[in-house]
Amino acid sequence: MVWWGVSYEGVTQLHFCEQGVKSRAVNYQNDILEKVVKPLSDTLFVGKNWTFQQDSEPAHKAKTTQRWLEVNLPEFIAAQDWPSGSPDLNPLDYRLWNILEEKACSKPHRNIESLKADLVKSAASIPLEVVRAVIDKTSGQIV
Repeated sequence: MVWWGVSYEGVTQLHFCEQGVKSRAVNYQNDILEKVVKPLSDTLFVGKNWTFQQDSEPAHKAKTTQRWLEVNLPEFIAAQDWPSGSPDLNPLDYRLWNILEEKACSKPHRNIESLKADLVKSAASIPLEVVRAVIDKTSGQIV
């Protein structure tokens, strides 16, 4: 599994879960939220207001995850406020994963490490203007 954070201000590095490790709330909180998302206030979003949005994956909706978000982030969209099954409201699901897949999977890979390397390289090659255009288009769909 791969986790990627995108925003109008920039993107995070890709984060890969170990093969065979299940997506559990505690892993998500410790490995992604604590180590990657929380520091964004001091790096990507210094002095800016921002809202954390995620999809409806069970580890994201878990009560312990929702509590972690309440305590540690300035603003987030709570699980009960996010419509399930709505990839059209999520810029990653709506278009950016497709762009990443087209770039990274344009040729066959011999192993997982080769695929990971191409994913990282491809993610870094997507211009911020493209990310912003996708976010703008997604934002225009919210009424």
